[in-house]
Amino acid sequence: RQRQMCIRDSYLSMLKLIQDNLTRRESTWLDQLSLKQSSPKVDLPKAAVLIAITDEKNPEIVYTLRSNKVSSHQGEVSFPGGMQEDTDVSLSSTALRESEEEIGLPQDLVRIVGSLDTMVSRFNISVTPFVGIIPKSVELENFSEEIQEWYSVPVSFLLADKRHRNDEINRNGETFYMPAYKYSSYVIWGLTAMITVNFLNRALDAKIDMSTPRKIE
Repeated sequence: RQRQMCIRDSYLSMLKLIQDNLTRRESTWLDQLSLKQSSPKVDLPKAAVLIAITDEKNPEIVYTLRSNKVSSHQGEVSFPGGMQEDTDVSLSSTALRESEEEIGLPQDLVRIVGSLDTMVSRFNISVTPFVGIIPKSVELENFSEEIQEWYSVPVSFLLADKRHRNDEINRNGETFYMPAYKYSSYVIWGLTAMITVNFLNRALDAKIDMSTPRKIE
């Protein structure tokens, strides 16, 4: 019973830490790789994604695998999300709407707890990630032709920073080594990896260092 209480307390502490850090903590170069400002750029097309975290003792993050029917990022791992539409009242509404359209995640079951640094994709789109807690028992489906499938990755796996490879990135005269993580047959890399590391560092104090390449595991 005492062990179960400790596990439960640890789980609650993780979710609380995520919410507290996203509310009060400012980002650093280590979080956002000195890429862009933390607010959306007004002169770029805007998109939003959702980092959906399951409400359980070993929380997991939902990712999607894009299909080969899309015009960009074919076959790549991503977060549910997409471009802002005129009917969206906010970027968080965009993330929620797109998540429902792509994987059938009911908007009213998502508790948004904060947002991360806005980044700019290689297609020059301003992407803002939102973090939301979802029920463990929620049933997800592939509702969109843009998505081949969805899957989830334990936060504990990502915190271990076991790298599949180091991707060299040059920004503002500095060189960074962005991790790529392989979970099962899926490889998390590129902008999705940047957002993932930003989340781990901002929300969970992971202190993942990208200034030097880390050993491949």
